[in-house]
Amino acid sequence: MRVFSLCAALLVSATVQAAPAVAPMSAVINVSSENLRKTAEFKLWKSALDKTQPVGQVGLGIFCSDGQDIIYTKGLDEYNVIRVGKNFLDRSAALGYPKFEGEESAFAEKLGLEADFKVGFTLLALHYDICGSPNAKEFSGTASVKLRLELYSNKLKRIVYTNNLEGKFSSKEKIKSQDFDDALFNSALDVAFSDKTYVDQYRDIVRTVEATEKIDVVNGKRLSESIDKNSKALLGSVVTVEGPLGSGSGFYVGYDGYIVTNQHVVGEAKSVRIKFPGGFSISGEVMRTDPMRDVALIKTASATAVQLSIRKTPVKVGEVVFAIGSPFGEQLSGTVTRGIVSAERVINEKNYIQSDAAINQGNSGGPLLDANGEVIAMAQSAISGASGIGMFIPVKEALDSLGMVLK
Repeated sequence: MRVFSLCAALLVSATVQAAPAVAPMSAVINVSSENLRKTAEFKLWKSALDKTQPVGQVGLGIFCSDGQDIIYTKGLDEYNVIRVGKNFLDRSAALGYPKFEGEESAFAEKLGLEADFKVGFTLLALHYDICGSPNAKEFSGTASVKLRLELYSNKLKRIVYTNNLEGKFSSKEKIKSQDFDDALFNSALDVAFSDKTYVDQYRDIVRTVEATEKIDVVNGKRLSESIDKNSKALLGSVVTVEGPLGSGSGFYVGYDGYIVTNQHVVGEAKSVRIKFPGGFSISGEVMRTDPMRDVALIKTASATAVQLSIRKTPVKVGEVVFAIGSPFGEQLSGTVTRGIVSAERVINEKNYIQSDAAINQGNSGGPLLDANGEVIAMAQSAISGASGIGMFIPVKEALDSLGMVLK
């Protein structure tokens, strides 16, 4: 088997390339006129490909004979990091996204300069079927790539967008190798730049609920016994919510099929999948969201037999509480953890209940119950790097934000 060093050819030709070829912009969303302020920095790169793994073939000479395997090497991986990173930043600038100024300072971290988002890419697949010139500085043919893009919010301390970007590029004429790869990577990047969900992460979108749009809901009945003896009865009202960015938790309020969860669970989706313990699932329509309070309202065709009761009295620091949710998706749905109310906090002018009841990413949107099984708050996030610290949105504020009135 003969092996072709694509990396060496690309690195040699990189010093003599013209400006990279840019994929067509017809489908992308140009935000130049929107004066966006949120910034992103290319931070992480991973490859799911094994080193020494074949990623296609190249033929050489006038007739493209003498086909040789292209091997994915460490050098080729390093080259791809540079090209994907540069193309992402150049494409972002061309479409009107603001530049993160900290990129130009060697002391950005020490000065406390931080972009709004960190961008990470994982190379999932790469394939070439190309013909090269004798000096391997020009290629024709076809290539495909699959990249996973993840957008991490430094403010929210979580991934707010993820998508698998598939790109293809083909050229009948031989073009400079770096231009060939730039066109390939841009074709994948444009999947994100044409996705409204991705673009909206950079926009300051606030959807409020007007006072005239109130929804009356009948409160569930309080348990006759403590939650220790009735936990199984409550689990049916806590569901797994599968949205475009992954899964979270949610719970029924009232008897008309309304579920509340976090806005970051549903994203910009119009509908989501609701899964119950045991595997049964139904569809749910996203009725309302409040991104500023990170709450969302979902409507389903039917409600569960047991409805959670919403507590109307203030919480007390030190009282026993229970968190219910799906910490790692459907497989661990119905997980119950116990803790206490550790404190009441105000963060960024918003109220939170702090508890040491264990929660993980999939708990987002699940209820925090008191010892009597009444809902006092909704899980939002665990503090990264800090064991036993979870933040919960007071349930009354969550319902108020969604225009829901208990009866």
